[in-house]
Amino acid sequence: MSPAETKRSPAPPLRRSRNLTPAADSTQPWTQPKTETVPTAAIAPRPPAVPRVTVRPAAAPATGAQQVFKQCLDSLPASSEGVKRGATQQTPPAPARPDAATVYQIWVNGKVVMELPSSEEAAPIAQRLTAALGSPGFSVDQLRLVLVEGEPGVALGDAKSNAKSGERLNERSIASGGDRLLFTVDRSLADRLGHTADLVAIDWYNNLRVALGEAPLPLMEAQADLYSLTQTKRNLGGITSWYGPGFHNRLTANGERFNQYALTAAHPKLPFNTYLRVTNVRSGASVIVRINDRGPYVGQRSLDLSRQAARCIGSEKPGVVRYEAVILEPQTTVQ
Repeated sequence: MSPAETKRSPAPPLRRSRNLTPAADSTQPWTQPKTETVPTAAIAPRPPAVPRVTVRPAAAPATGAQQVFKQCLDSLPASSEGVKRGATQQTPPAPARPDAATVYQIWVNGKVVMELPSSEEAAPIAQRLTAALGSPGFSVDQLRLVLVEGEPGVALGDAKSNAKSGERLNERSIASGGDRLLFTVDRSLADRLGHTADLVAIDWYNNLRVALGEAPLPLMEAQADLYSLTQTKRNLGGITSWYGPGFHNRLTANGERFNQYALTAAHPKLPFNTYLRVTNVRSGASVIVRINDRGPYVGQRSLDLSRQAARCIGSEKPGVVRYEAVILEPQTTVQ
């Protein structure tokens, strides 16, 4: 067959291209598609959600809802094993919780932060929390544990830096630095709640952190913040026991009423109001105690913890454990 007789294959049919750009030989003029731009200023950032604070009457206290340090704050058992001073005495009843008919709870973001015996006490705190948490630039890191005229509480801002060395904070000195006092816990309120004022304040502070999405501070760290304590190089150690029943509400050597539910201790020689970070050598658990009594006077023991402090380091059941301690001192300079 000659080349002239060769048949050509039919040309493939034309197909429309999915490319939106016209061909080079197109007779139609092509223009760039218009794109609509939105000014950056017109895209307003969504404002952060303001934490919601509410006060609700409760039919009963919130069981466990506000026990951040459950191992230290729960009601104590009627009896324990082990050797301890006062063990043969009758155990006093656990501190009474607020009456169910008069409990008012402050909720933040759907979580119980604190419970108070009356609406008159709850409402002002809720108002302060609402104003503080909704303020521009609010951060959980601005919350501070403070002592205001000897009463533990929480302020918004760096209240400690506004006080001169050795000066006791009060509401006026806090406000003068641009900070806000959110609440304090006096002894009367703490007694009605069935705990010591410092543990109530720390508990409420940590509940507020949890409600705002932050982890609670460990008890020892919170204590150090509250009392502005720093570690020294002075150490001691030995054997510690604990005392409580039979001594509860008696006068201590420094003239206070002994409270087995407070974080205190007795030592033969250390000055009163010395702070110790006490560690159970076996368990590694630690707690900060304040020396307010003398003793113990049994065998080779050199420290007698309150029952509550013993429970915090896991020495309540064994009764007698080996300990190590570091002396802590209040800060003498202001950063």
